[in-house]
Amino acid sequence: MYEKLFGSKTRAKLLSLFLNNADKSYYVREITRTINEQINSVRRELANLKSLDIVVSQSKKGKLYYKANKKSDLYSELKKIFAKPQKEAKKTKEADLTKRVKGLGDVSYAALMGHFVKDNSSPIDFFIVGKVNRRRLKTFIAQMEKETKKEINYSLMDLDEFENRKLMFDRFMTEVMASPKDVIVDYIDEKGEAEGFKSSVQEEKVE
Repeated sequence: MYEKLFGSKTRAKLLSLFLNNADKSYYVREITRTINEQINSVRRELANLKSLDIVVSQSKKGKLYYKANKKSDLYSELKKIFAKPQKEAKKTKEADLTKRVKGLGDVSYAALMGHFVKDNSSPIDFFIVGKVNRRRLKTFIAQMEKETKKEINYSLMDLDEFENRKLMFDRFMTEVMASPKDVIVDYIDEKGEAEGFKSSVQEEKVE
């Protein structure tokens, strides 16, 4: 749809890249790898977008970097157009991930942490509470590592261990509870077996 509207598939991909990553700069070869288009086509469309004042360029360490021009008169309107499909794609991805996690077994709680939320201080990247099929869990972790191209450190606990370690102010649990996280599944408060964990996450986000 967008290639018809904007006259070029490469141009549409470039607009999506820049407008959904407005604070990031890219050099040409990085762009070609990211959007999977030929370098000549990318150079041509970058020149077009720059002539329209939609992107700006800056030389750094011998490389020419491009980024969205937030001062452009077209910036706000274009961002509205390209942000919508990005948000819809994110919702679809999150729904798919939730379904995959729930398929591991009787999951009471699951959260993405560590490199998933760009937190290098977290002891783990994935935390899951409940009774799950360990073979499925290992397969799931392997798939996630393949998708993210990163090693994933994870921790699995049943509800009893989770509650006991939390009440004992276990150091590991304290670090997990204090770390930023993206909660995927949360039935803990509904079951009343680990009251306070959900509220501690909410307080963390507010701060």
